[in-house]
Amino acid sequence: MTFRLSKETKLAGMLCLAIYASLTFVVVLLYFPSDLTSYVPDTTGLILQNLTYSAGHQGFLFTLALLMSFSAYCIRQSNHKLHYLVQLGLLLVLSFGAKSVLKEFTQSPRPYTETLTQLQVLPSPQSFYSLSTKEKDKRIQQVGESVSEWRTKHWIGETDYSFPSGHTIFASICVLFFGGILFSERQYFAASVVILWAVGVAGTRLWLGMHRPVDLYGSMLFALILYTLVPYHYPVVDKMLGKLKNH
Repeated sequence: MTFRLSKETKLAGMLCLAIYASLTFVVVLLYFPSDLTSYVPDTTGLILQNLTYSAGHQGFLFTLALLMSFSAYCIRQSNHKLHYLVQLGLLLVLSFGAKSVLKEFTQSPRPYTETLTQLQVLPSPQSFYSLSTKEKDKRIQQVGESVSEWRTKHWIGETDYSFPSGHTIFASICVLFFGGILFSERQYFAASVVILWAVGVAGTRLWLGMHRPVDLYGSMLFALILYTLVPYHYPVVDKMLGKLKNH
């Protein structure tokens, strides 16, 4: 029974990721490349900012708590809730840790550095990363008259490398893990909401000039590899629960 549940849930998660990737491809065709010097209405800026925050350090814990609470309610009759929790913890820790390593390994400049170069505050995108944090912020502030603050405030906050996208890795983990659980529990509407939210997050990363399509799809592939390798069932959890019951 455990293996069957694991296989069904993982297959459902992979299906959700395939839908996520397909919808993101449509967004890429429609909106990439974005004109990073275009006018941004306050309503648009606020909506897209909150979307990107929901998968970043500003709001990912709230998103995680919301998805965990609803998913826990859906599987309240299951005897495998602790196994799910351990799997989720491993996925998040491994993805966040590996993301930082991959960024330093690939050292791909963020797309907005190309705009800084076009606006002649940088000689080249690569030169941005030889500057101190204070100098990076100063160069970004210099284009304040040409680029909306709805974008530059995010540029100042994220001056590391582009590949892979941490926001997209988190969103992909959510689609795979929570989408898989919800889909396998026949909560199709809730699974669809998770997928559409993740598409929105991916779209904001393009719109802000933080990432290219290759960053997004590389992140999805990386999340899929982790999801495939990280097991569902943990015998040590069963042993621990057995000892607690005996006591």
